[in-house]
Amino acid sequence: MRKVLLLLSSLLMVVILAACGSGKNVVDPQRVEAVKTLLESRQYVIMVGSMRPLSAPTMSVSQGQKMILRDGTVTCYLPYAGSGQNVGYGASGYKALNFSSAILDYKVTYPKEDRAQITFRVDNGDDNYRFHVEVFMNGKATIDVDPRGRDAISYSGMLHGLDILY
Repeated sequence: MRKVLLLLSSLLMVVILAACGSGKNVVDPQRVEAVKTLLESRQYVIMVGSMRPLSAPTMSVSQGQKMILRDGTVTCYLPYAGSGQNVGYGASGYKALNFSSAILDYKVTYPKEDRAQITFRVDNGDDNYRFHVEVFMNGKATIDVDPRGRDAISYSGMLHGLDILY
């Protein structure tokens, strides 16, 4: 009986190690194709769940925070925490990361098979922004925003088609 228990526990350990040691996240090929199609079409939304300011810990954000790409335009409804070095004041109505503006220099690359990197620029009249978006093939995404006149900030969320908005 003791030998049987030892054999079963050894077998269980081998199975657990094999499962943990594979190291590859298996993503449905249809999901991969859907993610690539959304990114190439420039018609998608990233629903944000958390933000990571430059000099503060990661914070959850309220529901409804998002970045929408549609018809050559980015619309941001993103909270901002950080300091500004060259920020408009008073009547200028500084928009921070709540704006809609034309996308400049949109580029998608696939540095690894499990992720895509998107870069583009925006000039919304108050500031110039460089966006670096990393989307994993399971739909998880990070958005790094580098404003010219403010501290950089990062967001984490999920990629969706525009149909989630309706």
